[in-house]
Amino acid sequence: MARAARVAKAARAKKTAKRTQKRVVAAAPPADETALGVGGLARWGALAVLAVAGMGVAAYLTYTHYSDTPVSCLVGHGCRTVQQSEYSTIAGVPVALLGGLAAASLLAVALGRLAGLALAVEWASLAAISLTTVFVAFAAYLTYIELFVLDAICIYCVTLASIFTASWLISLADSFLTRDISPEPG
Repeated sequence: MARAARVAKAARAKKTAKRTQKRVVAAAPPADETALGVGGLARWGALAVLAVAGMGVAAYLTYTHYSDTPVSCLVGHGCRTVQQSEYSTIAGVPVALLGGLAAASLLAVALGRLAGLALAVEWASLAAISLTTVFVAFAAYLTYIELFVLDAICIYCVTLASIFTASWLISLADSFLTRDISPEPG
């Protein structure tokens, strides 16, 4: 009788182990889905580099805002006008800081996709195109304010808008190049 109980207990343990193993395998995407080809590595790597560059520009503008340091405008003379305008903050938060946080969120998505994280593999393209669309729309609004309301151009703002536009174009290309267009089986 004891032998039969041990055999039954071993069989239950084996079934439990198989179910656990199936859950673990089902949670992670297959290796071929997480692997990026050369084009994917280039796109996501470029998004990461652009995000770091955007964070750098935004960090400089945020620093000048909080330290009351004048922005050294390399081209033109509108940087100070833009930085000191009523449009440079939203509820007391510098728009440059929001740009830095936006770039940081894009960097997190890009690094997650480059690392092959399961959630990023599934959602990175949608997250990147959604984030960058919002970034570009807001940058377009701010560029409109610069051109037609303030009548001043800040080269750093234009640089950040260009970074976000390039990121949007890369995200758009990635979403079209990686979508599954194969017909449904059946």
